[in-house]
Amino acid sequence: MKKVITLIITLILLSSCGTTLKLKKEFRNEEKGISYFKGFVLYDPIAKKEIINHNGNKYFTPASNTKLITFYSAFKTFGDSVTSLYYYKTGDSLIIKGSGDPSFLYGFENNKTFDFLKNAKENIYIVDEKIQDDYYGLGWCWDDYNYYYQAEKSLFPIYGNVLNIDFVIDTLLENDTLIENGRIAIYPNYFQKYVQIQDTIEIERELYSNKFYYEKTDSSGTTIPFITSNQLVVELLSDTLNKEVKLIPNSDKYEFKEFKGIKYSDLYREMLTVSDNFIAEQLMLQVANARKNTFNVAQGIEYSLDNYLSGFPQKPRWVDGSGLSRYNIITPKDYVYLLEKIYNEVPHEDLFSYLPVGGKTGTLKRFYKNNPPYIYAKTGTMSNNHNISGYIKTKKGNTLIFSFMNNHYKLSHTKIKREMEKKLRVIYEKY
Repeated sequence: MKKVITLIITLILLSSCGTTLKLKKEFRNEEKGISYFKGFVLYDPIAKKEIINHNGNKYFTPASNTKLITFYSAFKTFGDSVTSLYYYKTGDSLIIKGSGDPSFLYGFENNKTFDFLKNAKENIYIVDEKIQDDYYGLGWCWDDYNYYYQAEKSLFPIYGNVLNIDFVIDTLLENDTLIENGRIAIYPNYFQKYVQIQDTIEIERELYSNKFYYEKTDSSGTTIPFITSNQLVVELLSDTLNKEVKLIPNSDKYEFKEFKGIKYSDLYREMLTVSDNFIAEQLMLQVANARKNTFNVAQGIEYSLDNYLSGFPQKPRWVDGSGLSRYNIITPKDYVYLLEKIYNEVPHEDLFSYLPVGGKTGTLKRFYKNNPPYIYAKTGTMSNNHNISGYIKTKKGNTLIFSFMNNHYKLSHTKIKREMEKKLRVIYEKY
């Protein structure tokens, strides 16, 4: 029996070795015939062994793979519950201050903040304070200002700092606007008077004002960032709560308490699964405030690199929480290092619930289909770049860590994804 077991193990090892050599050769041969840059690292966290390293020490633009670093930074910084706002009660007044929490009125059903404010008997006042940072991240594209994925950062986010225009066919909702072949519902309703319906449009929002446009034949709906300000937060909150909210200066006499409105796990899952840029940026603002007493993403990044991630094999350039910036550069080997730390420190049940699942959820829903799922990973996509970093649960029951990065191609994203899928499928089958 021992001889049989030994023979089986030997055959498995030989099969894996053959696959490794074949994949390494494929990567080398492919590089001769392509004009873009490709990097791949495959790592066994149990054996502590690097299986494949193709350009693993080279720098790539990570796009939303950056959110994995943001996740780990927040995980290391925070406990269970998010401080959703700071509050101070005195007499008939409830004075509140923003905490950078992105979840308020942003679709999180478990958030208790709205009920806390709605049920308050006191008059509500918001402290007039701002983040110690720019509203946009370093290296963000200025002409992406009216696209859903580039919402402004702020101290008191509300509605995710975006408005939604939904196309309605059968059901007439309150305050809907009639357009061709249907109606549109604007959320929050406050922005009804700022949306113009036009025959054709070139932009969805003016660059310097909250003046929005919607094409009357568009049945797809849209999400548009708005320009934030504390005065706008006051007006939106007054409209939503149906009671007056006022803006006041801050004062040292306010002894603020923390109000816990949501779990960090809810933020992590939403950020990683659907690749929410806004949540990522707000998390890094919160990291900075917790560790450096300032709402400044660069300060949060500096602290994280110095204290949580000083062991990166190649020190990355990391400038924002979301990966919107092309200034970010990092290596596949860095991602494997990061993912091993995450694998060792985050409970696996939580970890694999946070990440997109191949063929099942989020940004991986259309790719890596299998039953059972075998890919749990974060994607990162921007024009000419697509990356994926995470975990493969192989057919033989092993969990391997990988980072697969492709930069500067002129092919379609789908073609690149399908080529990556083929290689990762081989690894699933053979290791």
